Amino acid sequence: MNSPNYILLDSARMDSEMATARELNPEHTCLYEGDSEKFLSVVAPWLFDFDPKSDFANWIAKNAPTNDWGIFLRSSAEPIKLYRHLRKFLIVSTEDGRELYFRFYDPRVLRVFLPTCDRDQLKEFFGPIEAFIAEDENGLLVEYALNENKLEFSDLKTDMKGIFKGSEKLKFAASQIPEVNEAPTSNSVIEPSKTGVEKNPLDVQKHEDTKEDTSGWDFGY
Repeated sequence: MNSPNYILLDSARMDSEMATARELNPEHTCLYEGDSEKFLSVVAPWLFDFDPKSDFANWIAKNAPTNDWGIFLRSSAEPIKLYRHLRKFLIVSTEDGRELYFRFYDPRVLRVFLPTCDRDQLKEFFGPIEAFIAEDENGLLVEYALNENKLEFSDLKTDMKGIFKGSEKLKFAASQIPEVNEAPTSNSVIEPSKTGVEKNPLDVQKHEDTKEDTSGWDFGY
């Protein structure tokens, strides 16, 4: 399976856990705009960037299973393009002229909705999205993709914990760590290496801390 690179989370299902998600992953935006975001953000869908090896992914894998928090997406589209595409389906019209909020980001809705779509509806709904990944009723992941405008299901035969795991830190035995294990300070002396003069790690950290934010998630709304 090619890993997803976005996740769409539902505040209405997550309650206070949405605040934790937003803190863990600053690369996100609410699909509602203006007054709708102001008054309904606590029940709105939120689009997040998703790195399957991140701490955020690890947190999702531990807390989201069987809670119907949302769905995963795989798309090569930029966040702003995906955001605009998904917003088109927040409110849909029925055959009798009614307008309804459409909770397609709820896996219980998505897995029932997609098999009912005809070819044109599938093409419109997928747009720049290569695949949706959502839990089935047993908590196992299913991938939904288009192949020649036909819906394909792929049972991944595992749950979130089996796929989305954060990178674990390298572990050492206590006996490997010398008793003298001081962190470098501004007064530390860095000895030149045989291959050249090493950079002061404090200088490198200072440079990294002043990098400009180029996340691309500030849509100006």
